[in-house]
Amino acid sequence: MGQPGTKGYIPGASLSNSTTSSTVTANAQAEEKRSRLKSLANSFTPNNDNDEIDLQELLRTLWRRKSVIFSIVVLLTVLVTLVVFQIAPKYTAATNVIIDGRKNQVVDIESVMSGVSSEMGALLSEVEVIKSSSLIRRVVTDLNLEKDPEFNAELREVPWYKTLLKPETYVGDDFLVSIGLKKPEVLLSETEQAEERTNRVINNVKEHMDVSIVGRSQVIAISFTSTNARKASLIANTIADQYIVDQLEAKFEATRRATSWLNDRLASLRDKVQASEGAVQAYRESISSQVGQGSKLTEQQISELNSQLILAQANRAEAQARLNQVQRLLGNTADLSSAAEVLNSPLIQRLRDQEAELLRKVSELESRYGSRHPAMIKARAELTDLRGSIEREVRKIAQSLKNEVGVAQARVSTLQQSLNSLESKNNTQNQAEIRLRELEREANANRLLYENFLNRFKETNSQEDLQQADARIISRAEVPVDPSAPKKQLIIAVAFVGSIFLGVVLVFVLEQLDNSFRSTEQLEQIAGVPGIGMIPLLTGNLLGKTDVGRFPTHKPGSATTESVRSLRTSLMLSNVDNPPRIVGITSTVPSEGKSTLAAWLAQVTSNSGQRTLLVDCDLRRPTVHKTFGADNKHSLVELLADECTIDQAIKKDEETGLYLLPAKVTQANALDLLSSSHMQTTLMALREHFDFIVLDAPPILAVSDSKVIGLMADKMLYVVKWDSTPRGLVKAGLKETTEAGIDLAGAVLTQVNVKKHAKYGYGDYGYYYGRYKDYYAKG
Repeated sequence: MGQPGTKGYIPGASLSNSTTSSTVTANAQAEEKRSRLKSLANSFTPNNDNDEIDLQELLRTLWRRKSVIFSIVVLLTVLVTLVVFQIAPKYTAATNVIIDGRKNQVVDIESVMSGVSSEMGALLSEVEVIKSSSLIRRVVTDLNLEKDPEFNAELREVPWYKTLLKPETYVGDDFLVSIGLKKPEVLLSETEQAEERTNRVINNVKEHMDVSIVGRSQVIAISFTSTNARKASLIANTIADQYIVDQLEAKFEATRRATSWLNDRLASLRDKVQASEGAVQAYRESISSQVGQGSKLTEQQISELNSQLILAQANRAEAQARLNQVQRLLGNTADLSSAAEVLNSPLIQRLRDQEAELLRKVSELESRYGSRHPAMIKARAELTDLRGSIEREVRKIAQSLKNEVGVAQARVSTLQQSLNSLESKNNTQNQAEIRLRELEREANANRLLYENFLNRFKETNSQEDLQQADARIISRAEVPVDPSAPKKQLIIAVAFVGSIFLGVVLVFVLEQLDNSFRSTEQLEQIAGVPGIGMIPLLTGNLLGKTDVGRFPTHKPGSATTESVRSLRTSLMLSNVDNPPRIVGITSTVPSEGKSTLAAWLAQVTSNSGQRTLLVDCDLRRPTVHKTFGADNKHSLVELLADECTIDQAIKKDEETGLYLLPAKVTQANALDLLSSSHMQTTLMALREHFDFIVLDAPPILAVSDSKVIGLMADKMLYVVKWDSTPRGLVKAGLKETTEAGIDLAGAVLTQVNVKKHAKYGYGDYGYYYGRYKDYYAKG
């Protein structure tokens, strides 16, 4: 190590004498920078406005995880294939039965046992009959299926792996019963055990069969599946045969029951007919003295009296009408001419003529002499007397009509009394006749019912030997050649497609669970910070015996060194008019390659001919002196504490030409030293003597030192370890950075596995490092 070269150093005395003026300038610049950067803090907030699905990103994601998809597809497809080929093949045979309905009825009456309707409800009922336990029991008995291991589980050999899976293999039944994993056994008699065994066989047979209606037809398909092709055909045909036999037996039984019931019913009806006819004869003899010619004579008299009563009532009504008319006209002689009784009276007609003559005379006298003339007065008096005579005569006529109405009413009353007497007599005679007719009707009804039952009995008895099944087999089950299950090709194809889908789902689940950064695109989209560089990971083959800290100097043509140069170029272009000269480097947590990147960036800049200084600002875990093997007896700590001069603190690495300002561990007052005005004036003084200064700051989430250093730097680089640092921590660190007002140039991904990154298909720096690695010098 030696002293700095051409430009020399500021003596310690002059550096301290300029402290006051430099402090004022530094504070003003820091305040201006803090205000400017706070206004730009929102530029690093993630932009989630674009929610559109990026198809290329989806395809890149699937390509990155293609090994996961391939593994799942191969594993599941092979596993399903092995399982499918281990499954025993099953064969299905089918018998078709058609329901004919009510056909071939010999007797022309509604049969006692109705045929099956072709309605859908009736067909569904027949389907349930075929699947009924009673019919399957007959099939089991006929074919002795209780001795078949396929349907009787007690006869099967239990595979060894199922034995291992049973708890009874390891513990006793009593223990399983005590903890509720097994029901206690119920002691059954031999008959009950046999019945239970038969029921299990029946249920197993029902599980192997299927009964369905074919389309909208009257055909029922009976299919059966078995591991044996001949057995499947045999059982399907037997089920159809037993169904037809069951139909015939049901009809025969119904006919026999109907015949027996009709026979018993006929005997009781026969007795009832005899009893009712005897009752009619006995009652007729008992009332013969009451009912006969007398009843007919009484009815004739009643008819005659009814006629007379009707005529008398009509006469009374007519007389009453004439009386009412005359009474209504009394006092109104002007209308008397409209009454028939008045018109028929000669006396009243003469009086009316005299009245007309007097009226003419009064009219002449009034026109000749006036109303007060004696002749006129006399004529009026005569007219008044004449009208009084007319009214008296009308009253006489009214009284005559009233007498006529009274006579008519008396005749009506007499006739009504005579009629009531005859009707009472006739009712007594009719009661006996009504009772007789009731007995006759009852006897006739009993005889008619007896005759109907007798005819039904004869017809039903004749049907007993003529019954036919409503169903018939139209196609019997043939022995199947090819198995119906398993559908090996279909199952394997479904497994293949399903495994692809499962693999894709798993890939997206893994992507959602991925909590790190693997590209600069992710930094920009998720963390909201520009990604300005990617530093490849140094492997053992690439590094060889080269010192890691001096790698850019020893391997200037490598892709790693070129990535650091690209990062430096991005920094310079971040502000073309005033490129940053003091750059701070921080990270989220330790061990992200922050200090290594600081050393490499300083070397690349120094190798370009610029006078470069690397300052170790991590006073809690300093590494610069270890990286370059420098002495840190006099370091940044002593310089800020005025315990040494700047010439003593700064060292030069002769191998790289890089100037170093190392540090040593100090935890008590690290923040106070870094935030002191002495630190600011020191950096301002160093700016005058160096072209480029790199500040190696501690992790920002670990301590607050990085915030102070960031405000003193022109730009700050944020280091993120590739595929390692959790996203939440990175976002928290970036938030701390922006809230502090630090001018953040961007983020850098370090320790990037270039091969994996290239396979991931990200379109950033690492992709091209991977594709064009042969372009760079090896080593």
